[in-house]
Amino acid sequence: MGKADKIILSLLAIEHLGFGFYGLYAPGSIANLTGYELASTFAFSEIRAHYTMFAVIGLMALFSIFSKKLAKQTYIIYIVIFTSFIIGRLLNYFLTGELANAIIFAIVAELLVVVLCIWRLLAKDSNEVAY
Repeated sequence: MGKADKIILSLLAIEHLGFGFYGLYAPGSIANLTGYELASTFAFSEIRAHYTMFAVIGLMALFSIFSKKLAKQTYIIYIVIFTSFIIGRLLNYFLTGELANAIIFAIVAELLVVVLCIWRLLAKDSNEVAY
């Protein structure tokens, strides 16, 4: 595995493990950051479920640093998840007409993750052909 993959997977692991564990430990804080009101046990469960997904993909990125085979699958999963987030945010814009700066920032950050993962997948495919 190349240095670029190790750096990208490390960044993805740190970011998503951090967010994931923070959301699991302090769903109220996450809710305040995003403007949610947690008025029921189910609301807390929803935040924790969502942030568990972040923790799991963060763990995948961490384990992928040591497993070339897992890295490809991890990049694909990141592409699927973050592309769906981008689509959801864009659909929200088309339905509401509102596009706050925080939403633009989130779209740019998610797009960066998708582009990096596509780049690494394409680089891996090129390397496999060369061997």
